[in-house]
Amino acid sequence: MKEVMIDMMFENNIRAEAIIHIPTMLAQDYWPDIAREAFMEDEPDRIWEEIGIEPPYDLDDEGLIFEHLTDNRKFGYLVKFATPVPQDIEAYSHRLSWGYYSMKWIYAESYEQACEKALDWRQEFIDRKRKKALEEKSNG
Repeated sequence: MKEVMIDMMFENNIRAEAIIHIPTMLAQDYWPDIAREAFMEDEPDRIWEEIGIEPPYDLDDEGLIFEHLTDNRKFGYLVKFATPVPQDIEAYSHRLSWGYYSMKWIYAESYEQACEKALDWRQEFIDRKRKKALEEKSNG
């Protein structure tokens, strides 16, 4: 299974930029920087939407956030995935470069499930970009 997942991620140009395992990384009072940035600074609204629960009333209190997550039985992985943005898009081809990429936080109960969700996100992302590019080309 692990080799298959590695191959799928490689073949689809997806990488994990950050991995937060909620029960083991957030249980202590002083969180790693990546967790603090995700939950409190960068995109807290998108994080809570992805996790699927309303945020707690105080987003500056690490202990309260952890308690809120555990009260809502959120014990999984929050993973920031990245994939290159397609360029020079044609009907059946495009060019990719890691010099220009998009990222998305994904929550799942297991890391494997997060990777599967990332594969779906990446395909939807590519399809949207292709559709938009082809519409722009046909409209001149």
